Amino acid sequence: MEEPQTEDADLVAGRATAKGTRRFAGRFPEVPAHFRTPDSLAFSSIGLGLRRGRPGGVDDLLYRSAVETCLEGGVNVFDTALSDREFTSERALGRALRRAFAEERAARDEVVVITKGGELCLDAEAVDARGYPLQRSFQPYVDDGIIDPDQVVNGNCLGPRFLLDQIEKSRSNLGLETIDVYLVQEPELHLRSLGPSGFRRALCEVFEALEGAVKRGAIGAYGLCTWSGFLVPHSEREHLSLVDVFEVALEVGSADHHLRVLQLPYGLAMGEGAGLASQLGPDGHSTAILDSLRDTGTAVLGSAPLYGGRLIGRVPKEVREALPGTSGDAQACLQFVRSTPGMTSAIVGMREPEHVDENVALARVAPAPEDTIANLFRRFA
Repeated sequence: MEEPQTEDADLVAGRATAKGTRRFAGRFPEVPAHFRTPDSLAFSSIGLGLRRGRPGGVDDLLYRSAVETCLEGGVNVFDTALSDREFTSERALGRALRRAFAEERAARDEVVVITKGGELCLDAEAVDARGYPLQRSFQPYVDDGIIDPDQVVNGNCLGPRFLLDQIEKSRSNLGLETIDVYLVQEPELHLRSLGPSGFRRALCEVFEALEGAVKRGAIGAYGLCTWSGFLVPHSEREHLSLVDVFEVALEVGSADHHLRVLQLPYGLAMGEGAGLASQLGPDGHSTAILDSLRDTGTAVLGSAPLYGGRLIGRVPKEVREALPGTSGDAQACLQFVRSTPGMTSAIVGMREPEHVDENVALARVAPAPEDTIANLFRRFA
């Protein structure tokens, strides 16, 4: 497959490394158990998500300021997607990081940049002189053979050519030679239409393309960003089998495969990742996905920890009391996620300065003991 290429001359070279991320962590010795190393990279237990808001404008400025606050407070995980605010979140993050590197607030090898592709989206800034969109549909993708209409389900495309095209757009938007982690968005949407064997073939083609992108230095690692796939019972047609996913990775990339990160919703409102035995293991026993992933070297990112803000003002008093050191519902929600065994980073969308300050301050609070989370599950089950 002929892969699209981005001109690298204006891109920041390098990627997150074990040495660099540990160097970053070493500048925050007062932060107890905040950095986790599921494999080689050190991830902060809180990550900045850039999904919400309107394209461009004031939200760009807020996010760029949030990146600076995060770096100063010990956060080195940044999570976005090409579809976040129609390309503009990637651009805001890229500009903020380029400035941080220039001002030596952080080095390129110290930060973990995660982005995603798969959701069909348009470029908010691609307009003509009158301000009208230059691309009103996705037909050009079809005409150029980048998208096969039969591969599109609910606005999501699993086609390898499409994903490789999106990687190049993300590299350009971020201004980075190498994206540290590239996640495929909601692959489970294709399970019903493709069936088990068809989905496995499609996933194999995707992983082959992503291993190629790793080899040429466009990405450092890859993974899946899911919503319900890993959480629904294994008897459901939309169920993503962790065993099957890793079998495909081993088939494509052997023991040196680069499937290193999984993202799924987790929090007080969606605790299935730790509380529901949805994954059927090779031994025939069912376990929760976080238990299944323990000691596999896989970084697990928890999305929607505040459930889109709907948990604010609704966290039970008993939960807040069980998580001492937190201040307010937002910190309690994040503390629950970052304290859950097997969870690497809680990815929280934040751009208002007071919210950023509040969430980043939690890094200086030790995670709750493991039995605290288990007790909360028993109490509220």
